Amino acid sequence: MRPEFDRYISVSAKIETRDIDWEEARQVGLTEDEKFVLTYFSDIESQTIRYLRMLLQMKIAFKPEVSAFLTTWNYEEFFHGYELANLLAACGHPLEDNRIEKVKGRARLNEWLEMLFAPLLSKIFYHQFPAVYLAFGAIQEMTTLRGYERLQNMTRNPALRTLCERIAKQERRHFAWYFNHARELLEQSPGARALTRKLLQFNWVPVGAGVKNPSEVQKLFSILFSGETGRKLVNEVDTKMATLPGLEGIRLMEPYFERTGAL
Repeated sequence: MRPEFDRYISVSAKIETRDIDWEEARQVGLTEDEKFVLTYFSDIESQTIRYLRMLLQMKIAFKPEVSAFLTTWNYEEFFHGYELANLLAACGHPLEDNRIEKVKGRARLNEWLEMLFAPLLSKIFYHQFPAVYLAFGAIQEMTTLRGYERLQNMTRNPALRTLCERIAKQERRHFAWYFNHARELLEQSPGARALTRKLLQFNWVPVGAGVKNPSEVQKLFSILFSGETGRKLVNEVDTKMATLPGLEGIRLMEPYFERTGAL
């Protein structure tokens, strides 16, 4: 196993919450915007297991360093959603017991297309498709990371600030892993570069858009990234993704949020 993955495994753990003062969190409370964002984030974090299932159908998943990452990634993401739900409950806004199944039932067209065609494409493009999925993972992890960082800076609730800081630290490692692995695979294969670009342009949507409706996605963006903050985020993410081999000049976030009127 490569040294960088040894390092990753050595620092992997569920986020620490034993020092959080939940009573103080309850007294400070959450704004309506924070309740919306936390519910959105918790819903998406809880769906990670579904993406893991798709990843496990690809040959790359059984490389030792990859299987090690996917195991710890899924573990960490589960506890992100779990602790966000705990905070909502502590502040008097518990989620339904069947929330995960309810969210799963809201899957939209692009989500169904992904569930239907990803396994098929992974078999047809046996050598190229892992790069596609890792590139998708990179952009989703980067935007998730920026969302937690932004919420950390906006909130007055000390427990939420602490959770966001600790979750963002893990999301930063997740993004680095996806991005660096995607770059390695894209460097090795012209076919992977062409396929990744085409599929990103065809089916990429922001985090959560597979199970949230467009108005919910737009609301989340407007809460966290209104005005110039949003334009900076869009440019930063698109510029970063465009540094990957084969994705030079690609723009994904900008046209999506311009189309929805969020920019």
